[in-house]
Amino acid sequence: MTVELDDFDRAILRVVQESNLFTHAEIGERVNLSPSSVRRRLATLREAGVIAADVSIVDPAVLGRTITVIVSVMFEKETPEAYEAFRKRMLKAPEVSQCYSVAGPVDFVLICHARDLAEHEKWAERVLMADPVIKRSTSQVVWSRTKFTTRIVV
Repeated sequence: MTVELDDFDRAILRVVQESNLFTHAEIGERVNLSPSSVRRRLATLREAGVIAADVSIVDPAVLGRTITVIVSVMFEKETPEAYEAFRKRMLKAPEVSQCYSVAGPVDFVLICHARDLAEHEKWAERVLMADPVIKRSTSQVVWSRTKFTTRIVV
């Protein structure tokens, strides 16, 4: 579903993607609207699902999760039931911050965080290697992060 946005909506979205702690007045100053107009437009954007969540982004390293791992998962046999069961398990897995069903040689790509490689290995053994539907998984340990953003071009 596509939502029609005007220039004010786009400007508001650029500001709140920078920080959602700005007051309606501060946003209004930046986009040349009154605070009440900003409030109404934000409410509409939330109701329409354009703004999916208002969150704080936590630095995993500050919490001791210093290892980021990109995991590719290939199923033995692809079925809708296997996909759905895997999605449900990944939604419940606190080690997984992102899960994507993808086209190409693998079925899913995961972004995982762990305290160290040993913790990630134990998780992979318990969750991935123990699953008979999974044919293979590969892990790529991230050495450093060049860019990370949740911003979407509007």
